[in-house]
Amino acid sequence: MTMNHLSNVDIKNSKTDLPVPVINSVHLHSIYNPEREAQSFVSANEKLIEKSSQILVFGLGFGYHLISLETKLKGIFPKGYEVYCIEPNKNLVEKWKELRPATLSSKIKVINYDEIQDYYKDISLVNFLSNKPTILPHPASFQLNEAFFKSFMSFHYPTTVSQSLHFIQDSELKEYLAIDGTHETTDEFFKRIENKNFLQGKDFLTLALSEMVTGN
Repeated sequence: MTMNHLSNVDIKNSKTDLPVPVINSVHLHSIYNPEREAQSFVSANEKLIEKSSQILVFGLGFGYHLISLETKLKGIFPKGYEVYCIEPNKNLVEKWKELRPATLSSKIKVINYDEIQDYYKDISLVNFLSNKPTILPHPASFQLNEAFFKSFMSFHYPTTVSQSLHFIQDSELKEYLAIDGTHETTDEFFKRIENKNFLQGKDFLTLALSEMVTGN
């Protein structure tokens, strides 16, 4: 399935002299006033934003909507907030970094990986998602990458040990799993290793894996 991961990015200047990325003839921001459009986006979603200090944004564009969102969050949650922005197009992320039309604080993290499963290998992102953040789709970005974002939200962790190896970073544990029991389901695996002394020092890893693949 093609999801525009590497679609070419053209740049146009808005009437307010700000760069606007264009992908497949889709303007990701207003060609007239991107900042005003960003403010309107935040105003339209104000009730959703007020519900949580953790926000998941679908689509980077050139970040004008993220700047406006952060301004709003600072006022609502002075004690702190956290934003993750998922952007599937690597070329867009690189062009944004090159031009830097919008400078974001460390509280806003822009995430880009090659495959959907790689997002779920990012433990920080997984922990963030487990808190059920408010989801804000950036309209133009969502329109352009609808298939990707729907696949991202409907992703299910694999149910067999062999399929789960991709998500394990500890080399010793990964080697152990690759040799022994890769045809098991994860439920069968966790029952079998319950009293394995080898894994006593890796309780956190196995518990985390169990949480990811079984939801327990």
